[in-house]
Amino acid sequence: MRKFLSLGVSALLLLPAAPASAFDPDTPVGKPTPDFPVLLTSDPDTTLKLAFVAAFGLTKGVPDDVQAVRVIDGRSYDFIPVALHLLPNNVGVLLSVGGFDEAGHGDGGINAIHYLQGGPSGWQLKGEWLNLGSVGTMGNAATAWGFSDALGKNPYLITSGGGVWQGCAISGATLTELTPDGPVDRGSFTDGMSSGAGLGQKEQSFDGQISAAVPDKSFTVSYTGSRAFKQQYVLKSGKYEPVGKDRVPGC
Repeated sequence: MRKFLSLGVSALLLLPAAPASAFDPDTPVGKPTPDFPVLLTSDPDTTLKLAFVAAFGLTKGVPDDVQAVRVIDGRSYDFIPVALHLLPNNVGVLLSVGGFDEAGHGDGGINAIHYLQGGPSGWQLKGEWLNLGSVGTMGNAATAWGFSDALGKNPYLITSGGGVWQGCAISGATLTELTPDGPVDRGSFTDGMSSGAGLGQKEQSFDGQISAAVPDKSFTVSYTGSRAFKQQYVLKSGKYEPVGKDRVPGC
């Protein structure tokens, strides 16, 4: 059985928005939302575990260390529940992360999203989606997550994951819209980068956090670190794309 890393809920992806400036080219078009609350519902109690049992069809009760094994594309993944978020009409969105042993450096884990209908008889599975959001290396899935109602008419799940390549660490965040019909990945941005430990590398670091948005139209990421700047993303054909060239260097 795979032993999981200690995962946590990140509140670092979203910050209070600064007032819009007519002279700031990175300010989203339109009136930005006033702030970015991250709705953290990573609930360790029985409610989360019962949702996980219903999602994966477990029949052996609800142990403290509840896990589920699923074979996907010939690999055996161990899943654990990490967050449960409620949508209207008592629909629960469950995020579970799955990893596997003996993974190579470039092998990512899997994020599983389940929609469940709550009712008098408990949770009933409505749908399952795999391979959404950001994952890490060495067989690990997302290592940070959070929810927000500030990005659109539907809630968004934000996951983060990454790894280290020859002395350069990089992490990406993915925005997944939780539509009534199911989750949809809408885009991603680099939320962390640090280099300088490798031979001949330039020492630099960047941390990115969403700082403003016009729901269902655009959002802005503010970067700190080696230099401060903003980068805007605009929704085009169902995907958020950066305006201009991505200014965060890769590894």
